[in-house]
Amino acid sequence: MVISVRPRSRNSGFTIVEVMVVIAIIAIMAAFAAPAMNSLIRTQKIRSAAYDVFGDLTYARSEAIARGHDVQMASLSGTNWALGWGVRDLTTGEVLRKGSAASSGVTFTADQSTLTFDRNGRTTTVSFLIQPEESAPDDQKRCIRITPSGRPNSTTGVCQ
Repeated sequence: MVISVRPRSRNSGFTIVEVMVVIAIIAIMAAFAAPAMNSLIRTQKIRSAAYDVFGDLTYARSEAIARGHDVQMASLSGTNWALGWGVRDLTTGEVLRKGSAASSGVTFTADQSTLTFDRNGRTTTVSFLIQPEESAPDDQKRCIRITPSGRPNSTTGVCQ
């Protein structure tokens, strides 16, 4: 019986040329993906801010109906809703909920700085436009409009 021993191969690992080619391919792919990722992040910030406002509007309306009192939702700093808002019972003065400030890069435009739901859940018609600070296409903007019955309605785009 003859046992043959093969010499050890020196071809283990990658060459520097192969590594550089892979790095170049990854860099090219990242260059194409970055702009799309920025747009996605901006859209998600707007959507998240709109959901927060919509949820608190719905909450304020339902609390007004459940309590049988006027409930107010107001900006915490004048007309700049992006810095946060509060929901409170006007009869008892109890603060029911506070909305946190929006992510950086998000602006709110609203018709007024306070919104009061009566005991039936009705209010005046108000609209909120939530959009990025820099210019963006309409599909990256959100409009929340409150109908006279007090129900919020959210749509993509600018308020009409």
